[in-house]
Amino acid sequence: MRRFFIKREDITEDQGLIKGDEARHMIQVLRLKTGTHVILLDGMGTQYDAVIQGIQDRCVCVTLTGSRAEPLSSLPTITVCQAFLKEKKMDDLVRHLTELGMAAFHPFVSTRVVARPTGEKLLKREARWEKIAGEAVKQCGRTTAPTICPTTEFTTLLEALPSGDHTLKLFFWEEAQVSFHEIAQCTPTDITDITLMIGPEGGFTAEEAKMATNAGFLVAGLGKRILKAETAPLAAISIVQFIFGDM
Repeated sequence: MRRFFIKREDITEDQGLIKGDEARHMIQVLRLKTGTHVILLDGMGTQYDAVIQGIQDRCVCVTLTGSRAEPLSSLPTITVCQAFLKEKKMDDLVRHLTELGMAAFHPFVSTRVVARPTGEKLLKREARWEKIAGEAVKQCGRTTAPTICPTTEFTTLLEALPSGDHTLKLFFWEEAQVSFHEIAQCTPTDITDITLMIGPEGGFTAEEAKMATNAGFLVAGLGKRILKAETAPLAAISIVQFIFGDM
């Protein structure tokens, strides 16, 4: 059954109204008809069973026939901090990281970052990532979309990220002397929040690695092979999900 997003404020008792891009997709692309059963997501953890009751030019009216809230998870939330990459590599990363269970995405600019969009261009990229994340949520069966945070500077991000007894912060660096496998063996099992930080095509500098360590990050490697910038985040989150998550 097809899944679509609906804003919670557009739900009144057992009725709902789907607008914007979702409605255009339903009407113009999928050509759904009155009586079609669909699943709606409010992006906040609730899923609704619904039936299309009416189709207008720019909106779809539905009747809600049931709802269920996503149960609270005991698994750690995973935040991915990714240095800006060239071209459209970030688009693919957001899609795949969402499929793999990312809860929040923090793009940032570090010393060796080449692509540095600003102003309206940057805002359009961030808006596109939100749309891509929403599409990935519908495809992979999640009920909540990851938070796409505004792009920031590396040093600012280090100061903003929380620390705590149940928080694990990992800084992946190709020159790390310790592998993540070794770190995981010594990590407590009651971790509730995990932050992964991955660099750009040129990697992090030694000074940035030192700054991350001072900010509470554990510096780790991903094995003997040198991974491409767009491969490392997927490898990192997959390993973390296998050890601490639901893979």
